[in-house]
Amino acid sequence: MKKIYEKSRIQAAISDCVYRDLLENLEVELFLIEYEPGELISAPWLDSSLFQFVLSGELSIYLIRDDGSTYSLATGKNGYILGEMDLFHIQNNNIYAEVTKKLTSIAFITNPYREKLYQNSRFLYLTGKTMAQKIDALTTLDIVPSSIEERVILYMKFKCEGRELKGIEKTAFRLHCSARQLQRILNHYEKNGLVVKTGKGAYKLTEQT
Repeated sequence: MKKIYEKSRIQAAISDCVYRDLLENLEVELFLIEYEPGELISAPWLDSSLFQFVLSGELSIYLIRDDGSTYSLATGKNGYILGEMDLFHIQNNNIYAEVTKKLTSIAFITNPYREKLYQNSRFLYLTGKTMAQKIDALTTLDIVPSSIEERVILYMKFKCEGRELKGIEKTAFRLHCSARQLQRILNHYEKNGLVVKTGKGAYKLTEQT
């Protein structure tokens, strides 16, 4: 992630944005952010105080539930908006936004301008509209088929603190499989260097995973 504060580049980006009229009158300090493919823009552990308008590039938005199952929500391109949840102090627990094609966004930090933004009817209309569209997408979730083996990796990567699974029985219940099946999968992953055993019933993903 690279932040850009060069005024000429920011002004050029605003001129190219589909929300040009709104941005020119928003009265917030704008800057640009560049992301490389594979970077996460939104995740439960990331700072969510940024409000962003996608200028170019692409991202994939998906939901990962506590059992590791994955749902595709949307593909974001030019004009996609991120950060409206934080504007209303709604915590993101399961939704991830990952860059799939080098992306540039126009951004600002929400906190200093929160009360001012609440008074901006045009901005609130746009924010409410995008939130409604995302809620509609949640009602028609496109599930991405995944095997129990894939769900174990996703669960460890996104749901376990420090990417470390602790407790075979407890985890098997969450993943909707038997403890024996989970243990067999973890043994296989350990043999192939995807996880390392850190204690009784505890395994951690390796850096390569």
